[in-house]
Amino acid sequence: MRDPHVEAVYFTVGSADDISYENPEPVEFSNHLGQFSLADGLLTVIPAEHFSCGQEASQALDGFLRSWEIEADLKRNVGMIRFSYSRADVIDRDPPPPGEPQVIQAVGIASLAFGSSVTCHLVAKRYPSPPECFSANEYAQHAYRRWIGYRNGREPLQAMAYFIVTLMESLAGGSRGQACELFRIDRPVRKKIGDLCSEKGSALTARKAQSTTFEELTHIESEWLEMAVKRLIYRLGEYAPGHPLELITMENIGQL
Repeated sequence: MRDPHVEAVYFTVGSADDISYENPEPVEFSNHLGQFSLADGLLTVIPAEHFSCGQEASQALDGFLRSWEIEADLKRNVGMIRFSYSRADVIDRDPPPPGEPQVIQAVGIASLAFGSSVTCHLVAKRYPSPPECFSANEYAQHAYRRWIGYRNGREPLQAMAYFIVTLMESLAGGSRGQACELFRIDRPVRKKIGDLCSEKGSALTARKAQSTTFEELTHIESEWLEMAVKRLIYRLGEYAPGHPLELITMENIGQL
């Protein structure tokens, strides 16, 4: 091809083994990246910009699709939706004159592989909505990976939660008060997170050894801390200079 141009990019849509979709309605929308159409397990994107190959177009869309995946994990269930590059429609905007040889470039196909036996515990009736305010920036992804590590049993809840609050404080200049102001977190929320991380836990999970006796988190405390962590990860992704943010309070901590 003398002037290859990507007309459309296709992504296979997958999910975790314990999640399936039952006749979900198609999702169609447009943004600065292009026109999106999600239906029947396939996402079709008509890019707004010029790309010469499918991989190039896929890389440009990767950040948005990653944001879509992570937001769905936080708001609904982990593994709710995953996108895998499949193929692209590429045309030649400057084809050779009739009679001259023409070179057609073939692009390999990548797809999601799943086991032959799938047990579905969650049947979803609709696809997760695309992100509007959430962006999987570098710091949101740092926090997200620690959260996934906790869910996979690789570290205690308190250690993961404390990493995230101190990450936000580092981004705000190292001050707890500045972090609360920058990320719009009510101080009682930050205090409760700190108390649960520092004053509770067993000899294996506590962040600090306050004494020789240990007090585990109650079930309610663990649930609250998990909700708070998800809300803070989401706040890292929705924060942008000049963008108004709702104050995270004790009353709305679970409203994600």
